[in-house]
Amino acid sequence: MDRNALRDVLVPPPSDATAVGAAFGNSVELLAYKLEPPQMVPGQRAKLTLYWRCRAELDRWHIFVHLDDATGSGGRIHAEHDPAGGRFPTDAWKAGDQIADSFSFLPGANPLLLFVGLYTEGENRLALTSAGRGRDDGNNRLLAGTLPIAR
Repeated sequence: MDRNALRDVLVPPPSDATAVGAAFGNSVELLAYKLEPPQMVPGQRAKLTLYWRCRAELDRWHIFVHLDDATGSGGRIHAEHDPAGGRFPTDAWKAGDQIADSFSFLPGANPLLLFVGLYTEGENRLALTSAGRGRDDGNNRLLAGTLPIAR
């Protein structure tokens, strides 16, 4: 793997990112996330960047993101993906790497609860070993925060 081609991915979180500090399997940490724009506009694409730090080598995991309607309507945006658009799978991460993992989505009219985790095939999830500033939902799924909507 050409790590020089990943210069846009191997970056630390910016100072205005929302700190999280949650650990999964004691091998990867969700340092922070950043929403652009800082408040979602209904019907306009938003960009969410998750900032990870590798603590120890790990197998190939996929990232899942559940963006649940914060009003309790049951609405959910699924954003399962491989890190960096598939360019930098977790089994290529090295201890100390900081990884910026961005994706876009189309928000609706309500704030969204940001749930994050890692999985292999099916429902096999990497254990959430520390929720940091987030909250463990009891299913190895981290509630990292709420994404606000512009009013």
